[in-house]
Amino acid sequence: MSVETAQRREVDVAMARSWLLVPAVGSEVVAAAAASGADALIIDLEDGLPFAAKEEGRACAAAWLEQRAGWVRINDATTAHWRRDLEAIRGLPGLQGLMLSKTETPDQVRDTAAEIPGVPVVALVESAAAIVVVDDIARTPPVVRLAFGIGDYCRDTGAGRSPMALAYARSRLVNASRAAQIGSPVDGPTLSLDAEVVRDDTRLGREMGMTGKLTLAGEQVLVINTALAPDSDDISWAETTIDRLGADGSRVTHGGHLPQLARAHDILRRAEHFTPLS
Repeated sequence: MSVETAQRREVDVAMARSWLLVPAVGSEVVAAAAASGADALIIDLEDGLPFAAKEEGRACAAAWLEQRAGWVRINDATTAHWRRDLEAIRGLPGLQGLMLSKTETPDQVRDTAAEIPGVPVVALVESAAAIVVVDDIARTPPVVRLAFGIGDYCRDTGAGRSPMALAYARSRLVNASRAAQIGSPVDGPTLSLDAEVVRDDTRLGREMGMTGKLTLAGEQVLVINTALAPDSDDISWAETTIDRLGADGSRVTHGGHLPQLARAHDILRRAEHFTPLS
């Protein structure tokens, strides 16, 4: 992937479905992840690396971003690693954006933005403290999306991973994102490699209003991308709805029609966006 491609795809961040985290342990590993077809490649300097490997990981990330595109998950702002991460990647031409680990306050976002201005941030929400202030985090530039760190959230709160246990947190991220007029949130990863499990989890997140998903495995990318893109039934419904109501709403006859028309247009926009280029 060229740096030119990185600059083009920054515009598409609100639409990105699969967000693949790859530990910064060598160019071959990162290159394999980049070839997976993920909408967003995230070079991981946080949980994917033990403390003893942080410096080597920063060097790996910097070498990659000198020539190729990617996001970087940096360590949380309460650690010494945060500033070292930023120093290692500041100004590199392939840097598409930052994923800020364990975001808990708007100030952590602002401090990060001050270190590397003009770079979009995806804020990882991973604790009860973050959920309480998630509306403020979502409204803090340059946050473009929220992401749900399920594992750390469950560890922090003692919650299980069932849909019911995580429904409140997911809904908070969805509503905070919409109110802040940023992209819909990115759901947390599915640890199972079973394609049916991944598909069901992805569809659950989509039903909750989430349009992206973190993944730790390249094998999951195609399943996630397919589950989060409009399918043939969605597209057929959208086209029929627009034909019936008029693209401009000229044939709307009651209050329920306008929300349907808006949803139909959104489905077709997403379908067009994810159609492979010829």
